[in-house]
Amino acid sequence: MSYLDTKQALITKLLATSITGITVDDIAFENNNFNPAGKTKYIGCYFIPASSDTTGKELGAKQEQRGIFQVSVYIKLNGGTYINEQLQIIDDLLTGFAYGSTSTYNVKTVSILESTVNSGSENEAWYKRDVSINYLIIN
Repeated sequence: MSYLDTKQALITKLLATSITGITVDDIAFENNNFNPAGKTKYIGCYFIPASSDTTGKELGAKQEQRGIFQVSVYIKLNGGTYINEQLQIIDDLLTGFAYGSTSTYNVKTVSILESTVNSGSENEAWYKRDVSINYLIIN
C-alpha cells in the first residue's frame, strides 16, 4: 500500500467519525493553511509512518507497514469547561478508531491496533492532548 493511500484511508476514517462540536472546518491538515482565530477548539492530524518490512524474500512477499496517525485536540487555554469538551472529542476519536476497526482506500485496508492518549500540555494559547492511533497494513 502506498503512503498516500494509507494517509487517505486514515483521513477518510477521521472524517467518517462523529466528533462532538467538530466540523471539517475545525480540522488542521498537515501543510494546509489553517487559522484557529475565533475558535475555542480544533483538531490537527498528522501522518507518521514508522516502519515498512517484507515478510519474506521471495517475489510477491507480503509488505507490512506500521505507523501512527496522531490527532491533536486543542482547546483554548484556561477555558473553564472546555476541558470537558476536549475529553468528549477524545472519547469520540477513541470510539471511531477502536481496536480492530479498519478503513479502506483504493482496495487496501488499514487496521487499527490501538489508540492512546497523552497527559496534555500547554501550546501557546491552547491546551493540547494527542491521540496516537497505531495502525498496520499488510498487502
